[in-house]
Amino acid sequence: GSGLATAALGNGLCLAVLIYVTAGISGGHLNPVVTTAMFMTKRIGKRRLFVYLAAQVLGAITGAVFLRLTLPPPFLDTPFVTRGSLTAAHPVQVLLLEFICTFVLVYTVFATVCDETGKAKNAAPLLIGLSVTVGIFAEGPFTGGSMNPARSFGAAMAFLNFDHLLIYILATFLGGVLAGMCYDNLFLEPQTEEDPGRYDEPDQA
Repeated sequence: GSGLATAALGNGLCLAVLIYVTAGISGGHLNPVVTTAMFMTKRIGKRRLFVYLAAQVLGAITGAVFLRLTLPPPFLDTPFVTRGSLTAAHPVQVLLLEFICTFVLVYTVFATVCDETGKAKNAAPLLIGLSVTVGIFAEGPFTGGSMNPARSFGAAMAFLNFDHLLIYILATFLGGVLAGMCYDNLFLEPQTEEDPGRYDEPDQA
């Protein structure tokens, strides 16, 4: 292993860069729980929800497969599926940790992107990336630090190893959707079809 700091900073900064380069195209979601939270708070419509989810999952699988193909065999002895020291023996604790860290991530997205009174503008991607960095520092050794169901699913598909995957999918979706709905109901104006909000207009459905 190259260390927790490398994993935390590498993942966080990579996410920030990817958000910067995709924000103008799609809003820079890159995470199914962010997209689902945007849908649940009426910031995107059904058609865009399904297109984004499909792209995120397909991208995660493709990236994981390419990574597996490019690594030499000795590096594949330990599959890079989402797993930490608590995963096998303490699934409830893993669920809680992933729930909390994903909640913080999506809460940060809504606070820096969706809230007109507190928008971080060009700094938003960096702050979102830092929230992932903090999450990996906090939970990485114990859970593997997912906070993104596509990341966990893509690696599971690449290695055909689906052990404990359901915990990560459930925890991240619950934490992310709850964060978005809490911030939306507590701090933001209700969204309507006439007032679609930051990301895009709701699809006609």
